[in-house]
Amino acid sequence: MAVKAQEKMLLINGKTIDINSHSINEEFVFYKRTGDVKNKSRLAEKVDVFSIQKPDGTEVMIFEADSANGLSIEGVRNYIRGEQAAMRFYSEQAHVGESAILGMASSLLGFYSFPIPMFNAVVLGRFSPKKMKIPEGYDAPYSGTEEYLIGYQKKARNLKIQQSLKWGYIGLGVGLIAIITYSTTSEK
Repeated sequence: MAVKAQEKMLLINGKTIDINSHSINEEFVFYKRTGDVKNKSRLAEKVDVFSIQKPDGTEVMIFEADSANGLSIEGVRNYIRGEQAAMRFYSEQAHVGESAILGMASSLLGFYSFPIPMFNAVVLGRFSPKKMKIPEGYDAPYSGTEEYLIGYQKKARNLKIQQSLKWGYIGLGVGLIAIITYSTTSEK
């Protein structure tokens, strides 16, 4: 059984996608994911793609340095490394319980309760983690750069917002179900 080596597409948001093939035009990267059963190509905007790693270790750079905004290739690479570190290691959970409790409590407001979990997530998203929680020596020497810290903080904030929204609306749903159940059983 022959195994074909795969290419990896690295996105600006830190995610990687295993691909079989790709082509590039002025605005888009057309690619086929590993395991896709359909023949149709997917597309990604070039501004969302950092690079494509070939099986032999070479890298096709899609991102173009922007000296006007101070974006160097190495700076963006460190930013992406910070995002990947946050995806791997950021696991603060205090906001999860708080969001669920707030969602359940807001269910008492009826129709007006729906935006409360969203406002909670927005407020929580305003605060970045002060300190990176990564293992000692992880990604050294890159983890000491400002771009790495900014990438870590942004991805950690985004994860916190997503989790807060999810658990806030789960709490709201549980609260609304409890109120509906209580009101229907108390009428009997």
